[in-house]
Order: sequence, then structure tokens, then C-alpha cells
Amino acid sequence: MWEPGCNAIAFSESSEDKLGGEWKLLVSFMVLLTLGIYAGCATVPSRQFRQQVGPPVPFHELLKGDAHRGERIVLGGYILETVNEPDGTRVTVLQAPLNSRNEPKATDLSQGRFVVRTDKFLDPEIYRKDRKLTVGGKVSGASPQPLGNRTYRYPVIKAEEIYLWPKESRYTRPYYPYYDYWYYPWHRYPYYPYPWYLW
Repeated sequence: MWEPGCNAIAFSESSEDKLGGEWKLLVSFMVLLTLGIYAGCATVPSRQFRQQVGPPVPFHELLKGDAHRGERIVLGGYILETVNEPDGTRVTVLQAPLNSRNEPKATDLSQGRFVVRTDKFLDPEIYRKDRKLTVGGKVSGASPQPLGNRTYRYPVIKAEEIYLWPKESRYTRPYYPYYDYWYYPWHRYPYYPYPWYLW
């Protein structure tokens, strides 16, 4: 015997289960999306390191002397050269100001150069020229090196954390040659839009 009430209840439970599953799927998707956005906007270096960093040190002060030796700082810029040495890797960087995420800004704003030293092996094919880099570490002094016809005093940072920024992908619009409908090859004087026909 047909009992509409039971069938109605069964249909309602099935719908609730289906809606519940869709809701859980939607919530899971939103959580993953939020985590992805957060990861993409995260600040580097790590929070633990940034908590040990004092007030920002203007880069021009690092060029003057050893007043900040031993201090933890965050610097960034664009790689000029990566050289592997017997005791680690030396990276020469063109300094650039950092934005709120500690990502280097334009090279035109650079105030000089500095050297990053690390005990780890950094592959020069990955840490290539013009890649953006942010480093957190201690000021370990300066390294006078020839630069052109002068000797340049490179501040040296003993790296504790290094972040290599992803390459920027730029979209290039395809080129379409100029199109002029009235000047197609079959259009003769007086440049009508359709070829002439003799009747």
C-alpha cells in the first residue's frame, strides 16, 4: 500500500544528503582557494625570522661602515651573479627597495649592491641573473671588490633564509597585420567592395 508520507520523508532525506554533500564540497573548495590566495600573498622571510629583526636599516648605512655588524636584516634585489665556492655559494645582488611582502621593486630604485653568502649549494642555472631574490640574515661585514675602475665596498649578508621569487609570466598579444577591406587585391579602381562582373 502506497504511503505518501514515507515516500515524502525518504525523498526529503535524500535531498538533504545531496545538499549536504554539495555544501561540504563548496566549503572545501573555498578553504583551498583561501589557502592558495594566502600562500600567494604571504610575506617572506618566515614570521619566526621577522620577529628577530629590528627596525629597518637604510641600505646606504650598510655602505658606510660596520655599525650594523651582527644585526639581522631583510634585503632584496636582482641577482647579478651566482658563484659556487669550496665553502658554499656567493650571490651578488643589485639591491632594490622591498614592498609590503618584501618583494623587490624596480631596479631603477636601487641604491647599490650587496653580497649574499650561504653554506648551501645554489645552482647558478636556477639562481640566474635578473631573478628576484629576498634574503634574511646577519650583516657579517663588507667585501671590497673591483667594480669597473674603482673598488666597491659590498655589504655581506650571511644568509639564514633565501627566497627566490617565481619568474613573472607576461602575456604578449598576437600581432595582426593591418586589414583594409577596400584595398584587397581584386578591388580595382574605384575601389568598390566587390569585384566587377561584366554582364
